[in-house]
Amino acid sequence: MKGYEGEPGNQDIKKYKEFTEERAKRLYEELMLQYLETGINEIEADKKAKAIIKKQCSIRRMPLWPWL
Repeated sequence: MKGYEGEPGNQDIKKYKEFTEERAKRLYEELMLQYLETGINEIEADKKAKAIIKKQCSIRRMPLWPWL
């Protein structure tokens, strides 16, 4: 299955793509632009974009960056 470790017995452990701070910042920028295009104000767009980044960090069990 896509996204799963190939070893027997480890099929419940998902392997996610590396989520670096650089990648997170690019994702944040893209999300902000998408939300702003839909007519959401800047503050709400910021909250929603950061919530998605935080969720991605949580899924990967990694600490949050100070800018979040």
